[in-house]
Amino acid sequence: MTETATNGFRRLRFADADGSDYSDIFEAEYHGSAFASETFATEDTRYEYTVVGDDDLTLRTMRAEGGRRGGVIGPRDDHVVFWLTKGQLEMHFADRSRVVEPGSPYIASASEAYRFESTGTVYNGVHIADRFLREVGRDLGFALPDGPLLFDQQDEAVARQEPLRHLVRDIGPMLVDDRVLGPMRTALNRRLAVVVLDTFPIRNRGSDVPVANRLRDAVRFIEERAVDRPSVPDIAAACGLSQRGLQDVFARTLGSTPHRFLRDHRLDRVRRELLRADGHESVTEIARRWGFTNHGRLAVMYRDRFGEDPAATLRASRAAGPGRASWRLRRAVAFIESHPDERLTLQAISDAAGVRPRRLQQLFLEERGESPMTAVRSIRDAAERNQADGNGAGN
Repeated sequence: MTETATNGFRRLRFADADGSDYSDIFEAEYHGSAFASETFATEDTRYEYTVVGDDDLTLRTMRAEGGRRGGVIGPRDDHVVFWLTKGQLEMHFADRSRVVEPGSPYIASASEAYRFESTGTVYNGVHIADRFLREVGRDLGFALPDGPLLFDQQDEAVARQEPLRHLVRDIGPMLVDDRVLGPMRTALNRRLAVVVLDTFPIRNRGSDVPVANRLRDAVRFIEERAVDRPSVPDIAAACGLSQRGLQDVFARTLGSTPHRFLRDHRLDRVRRELLRADGHESVTEIARRWGFTNHGRLAVMYRDRFGEDPAATLRASRAAGPGRASWRLRRAVAFIESHPDERLTLQAISDAAGVRPRRLQQLFLEERGESPMTAVRSIRDAAERNQADGNGAGN
C-alpha cells in the first residue's frame, strides 16, 4: 500500500503476507539495485516493513520472524539511526564489524557501505536525508566536514538517557499523521535531526569538538559529582560550553535543564540505594547522603518521578528477601543463568520476568546499574570465572 503527496509524504508497507518480494523494499525506496545487492530473505522469513514520512525524514519499522535476512547495502542519500527490540544484526563495514543487539541506538552513516545479516529482528529506525541533516547542522552553527558526513556512536552516558527514543515517542503520533504537512512537519523533522547531531559525534571536524562530546562530558561530570551538587557554571566549565550553550543543548536534546537533570539523577541514586538498603538505613539517612534535607519536598519530587513514596520503595525492597533485588529482577537473572549458552533477546528476558522490555531496562538500571544485555554478558563472564576458579582448585 502506498500513499504519496506533492511534498513527498508517503506511507508504504511491504509484507510477505501481501505477496511483496523482499527486494521490493529497496526498489521502491532507492529506485534500483545499485543501492542494495545480494539482498535476500530466506523462504521461512515472515516480514513486515513500514515507511512513514517525507523526503527529509522517515520513521521505519521492520518485523522479521523465523528465517534470516541479509545483503550488501551501498552508499545512500540518508543516515540511518535504529535500535533493535528483538533479535541480532551483524554489520560488516570496510574497516570494522559490529554485532548489534537490543538496547542502545546505532547509526549507519549515509556514505558507508556495509554487508548485513540478521535473524528474527524487530527494528525501529529514523532515516534522515544527508542534505537535510547538513542544512540543520549549518543552522546550528556546527562545523561540518566538506567531505562525507560520518558519525561515531553515542557514548554510553548519553545512550542511557535515550534522548532520540523519548523524542520519537513524544512526536511520533504527529509524524505518522498524514494531515501534518508543510512547515509543521519540517519543524518536527528538525527536532529529530537536532537530537541526532547533538548526540552522535561527527567525525573529521578538525580541531572542533562535537557538541555530542561536550554533552557526554557534561552528563558524566554530573553523574560523577552528583553528591557534591555542582553548579551550572561548574558543569559548563567541565564540558567546555558557555552556560547558555549548556542550557540550550540540554533543552533541545534531553528536554531538561542541567539543574533539573542533576536533581533527577540524585533522585535516581536515592531510589537505587533504597532498593538495595539493608535493614538499618532509613529514608532520611539515604536522602541526606544525596543532599535532600527536606523530607516533605523529597517525597513530592520522588512521587512525581517514580509514582510512589520513598518509604514504599524501601518497604518493597525489604520485602524482596535476600539480595534486596525485586522479585521480577530475580526472575530475570534466574532466566539468564538458566540459559547460559542461548542467544537471549530483550523480549525473551522480559517475557520471563513478566514485564515489558522498557520496564525491564528500568529495573536493571535501577537495581544493577547496567542494561539487561550488559547484564547477560556480566553474568556469563562471572559464571565462566567461577568455573575456571573451580577447575583450577581441582588441579
